[in-house]
Amino acid sequence: MNISTLGFPPHEQAKLAKLLPLGKNRDYQLHALDDGVMPTVLLVFGEETLAHPALTRLTGDTGCTVAVVAAKPPSSGQLHIPYPLVASRVLRILDSISENLPSETDTAVPQPLTSEAICMANSPCYQVLIVDDSPAMQHALAQELGKLTVTLQIDFADSGEAALQQTLLKPYDLIFLDIMMPGLDGFDTCSRLRQRPTLKKLPIIMLSSKTSPMDEVKGVIAGCTTYLTKPIVPEQFQKTMLRITKWLAQHANETA
Repeated sequence: MNISTLGFPPHEQAKLAKLLPLGKNRDYQLHALDDGVMPTVLLVFGEETLAHPALTRLTGDTGCTVAVVAAKPPSSGQLHIPYPLVASRVLRILDSISENLPSETDTAVPQPLTSEAICMANSPCYQVLIVDDSPAMQHALAQELGKLTVTLQIDFADSGEAALQQTLLKPYDLIFLDIMMPGLDGFDTCSRLRQRPTLKKLPIIMLSSKTSPMDEVKGVIAGCTTYLTKPIVPEQFQKTMLRITKWLAQHANETA
């Protein structure tokens, strides 16, 4: 499958070139966009790059699937590959695109997949909301989550107020919630989320740079599922997530 990129920084282009050969299920070939090879998939770095003139020749009936690499899902609804790039996650998404392509004897033009279709193709797939006013912490959490073997669609909120609004607009399977934020803090945000009947059992993981036992008690009172300290300790984080994802899978089977 031919893959091209648009707007990629050199270091991310180099990273992509190293991870594509790791695919065991498909042969992915990285081509420059201007070398005359029509890409099967075009990876666009950042939603703003969708306005690039080079995309014009790839629209219409070419059958090229365009995917946006970004920390947040694009507002345009374009297929989303979460950033930072994680080999296992990128390859799962590319595999899903490849599996939905027509065979050589099929003359139908392949339709670009939506983010929802990718999520359905890679089961299980969970919707995650990270609530933290620190971009660095958002990035660190996204990196750790990218190490998991399940597929995740990650959204971000930088305040408790934004989290309350986003959870009204979209259902989530898991929320990471910072305690210390301007405006509504994590404790109050958690309490308000738990007041909604649909969120009473939702796993909410509270995050704090403090290690005070009182903070943990306040988190339990507010309704959090568990409590992690910052900065993230990878081993502790992965153990916690293993437990949480097992519960999510069991809960999904029980409600199916």
